[in-house]
Amino acid sequence: MAAERFAVGELVFVPDPDDAFVLRKVHSCGKGSGTDARLEVTRVDGKGGVEAVRDALAVVEADPLSVDGAEDMVKFTNLTAAALLHNLRVRYARDQMYSCAGSILISVNPFKQLNIYTEKEMQRCKDADVKELQELPPHVYVIAEGAFRGMLVEQKMQAILISGESGAGKTEAAKACVKYIVARSHAASISDGSASQGNAKFIEKCIISANPLLEAFGNAKTVRNSNSSRFGKWVEIQFDASGFISSSKATSYLLEKSRVVEHAQGERTYHVLYQLCKGCSAEELRELHISDASAFKYLERSAKMQVIGIDDVKQWKETVEAMGDFKLQDQEQLFVRRLLSGLLHLGNLRFDAVQLSSQDDGSCVSPSCATTLKSVAAMLGVGEPGLEQALTIKSVGKFPVVQVPQPPEKAAAARDALAKALYGHLFEWLIARINEEMRSNAAAAAAADSKRKIGLLDIFGFEAFAKNSLEQLLINYANERLQQFFNVYIFRLEEQECRSEGVECPKLEFADNSAVMSLLESKPTGVLSLVNEEVLVPNASDTNLLSKMQQSHRAHSAFKTMPRSQGDGFTILHFAGDVSYEIEGFVDKSRDALPSELTVLVAGSSMPQLPAMFKPSEGEGGTAARGGGARARSGGGG
Repeated sequence: MAAERFAVGELVFVPDPDDAFVLRKVHSCGKGSGTDARLEVTRVDGKGGVEAVRDALAVVEADPLSVDGAEDMVKFTNLTAAALLHNLRVRYARDQMYSCAGSILISVNPFKQLNIYTEKEMQRCKDADVKELQELPPHVYVIAEGAFRGMLVEQKMQAILISGESGAGKTEAAKACVKYIVARSHAASISDGSASQGNAKFIEKCIISANPLLEAFGNAKTVRNSNSSRFGKWVEIQFDASGFISSSKATSYLLEKSRVVEHAQGERTYHVLYQLCKGCSAEELRELHISDASAFKYLERSAKMQVIGIDDVKQWKETVEAMGDFKLQDQEQLFVRRLLSGLLHLGNLRFDAVQLSSQDDGSCVSPSCATTLKSVAAMLGVGEPGLEQALTIKSVGKFPVVQVPQPPEKAAAARDALAKALYGHLFEWLIARINEEMRSNAAAAAAADSKRKIGLLDIFGFEAFAKNSLEQLLINYANERLQQFFNVYIFRLEEQECRSEGVECPKLEFADNSAVMSLLESKPTGVLSLVNEEVLVPNASDTNLLSKMQQSHRAHSAFKTMPRSQGDGFTILHFAGDVSYEIEGFVDKSRDALPSELTVLVAGSSMPQLPAMFKPSEGEGGTAARGGGARARSGGGG
């Protein structure tokens, strides 16, 4: 916008290096255009002097509603990025964490407790008629109430999508949604007083009890968030015609298994591993051969870390109570403790090189780790010699099978692969047990209308760290798909609807990510197709994979080769920003294969749950030895 179009005294948004845009008042504007345009502004509060604006073309007029902090930004006459950011900032300063843009709720994490999730707020949403509900202040309960009515009255399946950066508050928003939906169903069961009440109350309790269990095993402290969900979750709740919850089901995606064996400075691995070491009784710790969390390699970097809002001892009690709620018997809970303990001890195994005369050098468990080897074997219910052999020997060929000794670095890689596989399968096993209980009344579930469902997707937001790998690529791909859906839902369908009704609609301009989507998922040369292909070819390597990517996409507008000074990799120009991915580990993480020797080892465990967890299964909750197929393979691989 040219400077001469601004009137003296008009409010405008001026670009700012720290705050993106700041609100200013026009002091004077001279004639001219482009870089010759002259614009001077002052602060709205009158403090400070006159500021000369360098780039007048980047200045935009301030929508009056955004200046005051409006609830619904769809009502802006001039909705710009500057107006949106300023509006959110104004409301945030007033502890109003929720705003909306039509049917989209925007939440800004307040990083403090606000008294906004009350019974009074629930009742207000429940009692509002259709018009009143639309006029209520933005709140996650309003979204949940709309979904409940759409399911019950319109008999249409509903889906609530919660997405955002790590630390944005997705997990808390999802919990608030579920809490409201459960309370809404509970109110319906009380008013009805039918025999379905008992089942509804039981399922409601299960849904609430699932939170501490899933958070213990699926959440961790990151740099941005002390309780970050490291997996995606789809929760589907089924209702009957009266609004009673008849069943529920949880599905997990992209569990970050690599976090089990390594995590960045200032972060932690999964909460439950610290809870186990600090919350078990003295007798249980002796049985698990645990003395202190800092004694474990997988935990030592963060064992002594104090995290605000996290009490591992208290939360272990909640985890145990939740396991009891889902009817995990004493022996099953013992199995969980032993598997977690075995995983921690496994990380302490070290390997020494062994010189062999007739073949390449091999390795053995270091003699200093003999006690650790014994602990791992005892916890996993396997023999010590078999465990050592499975980690240090690889079987090659079929007829005949050749035993190939593995050097120390490959034995250590097998150790970490086993740790990740154990944790990944335990996580899926727990979700399967949760689902068993939430579907326990098969008759009620069968009687429910298949259209009366509310689904809630809580998934990672866009990620860009100092070091990015396959995990971040898959997470960002998921977010690209969600952005593509958003574009279609918000822009293209609205445009089509206007035209179908004969309403004149100008061509809408928006950030289309179709080029990035084509780069990622086109066949046969898209980035993901090349990764899947490389896994299958003989002598697959990260170097070959990167070379194929560069050859196929050198000229693509959304693809760049990462500067050699930063390492070997590639950069993708995502809708949310450019992200550079280091190619090292892509093939192994995508393959996510547990060596056959280790699969055979766990199949012979004396703990019946362990072999069952590793059996391939077509049903829910069963996973193959390679990690549960494509969905689980994508889960942070590592």
